[in-house]
Amino acid sequence: MTKATSELSPRYVVMGFLYIYPMHGYDLHKHLEANLHEVWRISQSQTYNILKYLKKEGLVTATLQQIEKRPDRELLTLTDSGKIEFEAWLFAPTPSSSRAIRVEFITRLFFASNLSEHLCSHLIQEQANALRIHLEGLYARLNTIPRDQIFNRMGLELRIEQLKSVLSWVENAMEYFVEGIT
Repeated sequence: MTKATSELSPRYVVMGFLYIYPMHGYDLHKHLEANLHEVWRISQSQTYNILKYLKKEGLVTATLQQIEKRPDRELLTLTDSGKIEFEAWLFAPTPSSSRAIRVEFITRLFFASNLSEHLCSHLIQEQANALRIHLEGLYARLNTIPRDQIFNRMGLELRIEQLKSVLSWVENAMEYFVEGIT
């Protein structure tokens, strides 16, 4: 199993849209707002700053397009190294936390759904397995905490209950793709 990596950074959202196809920064931001506004809150200026940073890192290239009677626009494309980095992120399991699942996993599913329904199924199964393994570890840890350490037990029990709920949601997420709702 691949090690879970957490990158609660919008860079992969930006890279993902460019992975699907080249586009202008303004259009990219509009796609982000239309498709993932409940997952990511990114301003247009943040989008442009992320693009600037990705260009500086050599993960995105820009081709100037001249448009008659309009300002020139940059058509942005993910480089080969950008594609490799995005794919590594896309196929990595999301860490077992409610926030990471809500932000990263849903984002991964969004981009996976643009590539293949089978990939969505694979990601869901892998994530459910990773959550089950993590929950087993939390239960084992709970069993080592003495009963008189009430607040340590409460804190860990709450994490367990949250992750059980997240696991149930992940397992049910397959229904969206089986029914063709994507």
